[in-house]
Amino acid sequence: MTIAASRISIGAVIILIYLLMIGGKLPTHKSIWIKGTIIGLTGTGIPFTLISWAMLYINSGTGAICMSVIPLMVFVMAHFVHPDEKMSWKGLIGIISGILGILVLFYDSLSVSGSDNMVIYALSGMLLASLGYAMANIMVKKYVKTDPISTSFVMLTTSALLIWPLAFIYEAPLSVDYGNIEIWSIVYLGVLPTGITTMVAVIATQKAGSTFVSYNTYLIPVVGVLAGYIFLDEALKQATLLSIFFIAIGIFVAQKQKKTAKSIKT
Repeated sequence: MTIAASRISIGAVIILIYLLMIGGKLPTHKSIWIKGTIIGLTGTGIPFTLISWAMLYINSGTGAICMSVIPLMVFVMAHFVHPDEKMSWKGLIGIISGILGILVLFYDSLSVSGSDNMVIYALSGMLLASLGYAMANIMVKKYVKTDPISTSFVMLTTSALLIWPLAFIYEAPLSVDYGNIEIWSIVYLGVLPTGITTMVAVIATQKAGSTFVSYNTYLIPVVGVLAGYIFLDEALKQATLLSIFFIAIGIFVAQKQKKTAKSIKT
């Protein structure tokens, strides 16, 4: 919670600085604060907390693979939320393939960890974080029509205000002896993957749609697994590669179905 609250706070400050630099105004309408709070907690506060916790029990490559199912989750949700994005049998095949990839990941983790339930809890936490990202994408596209920069500021500010009290109650962040690596790591997490990325994601979601934005997760398993292998000496196991394969096939089939449906309408 301390890591999540810290990076979200830094991200909010980055957006505030940018907002003031371009001569923008802080949002005052009640609607944007209500929607921003709900979306911020769903797509930022809760996922960041879950990810920080889950990384205590699983390696970075495994966590990255869990995040790669976001497009499939968005695809399923869009079927029920957006009338023009109904799922065909091809899309269902894509979903099944993605589920197989996750099952391979869980099976491998169970076989390695034995009776260590914390690994399964951590994997479940990562999937819940992915679900939060997916839900936030859908909600931004469907319900948010206000300025994306102001919306991003509200999302991060309210999330930080809600998480900080919990961090002080359960983790006592002021009693921790932070080193330079920890400090600069949190600053990096706050500036790039939180502040700047939140603005870009909200703008892109409003302009291009939630499904398109979710496709950035194509890169997550590749970068996560390779970075873990290079910097953290994490093993490249056959089960890991098999899981990536099933999920990638699932996303490809789902995307193919979506493009085919658009072509028919055109």
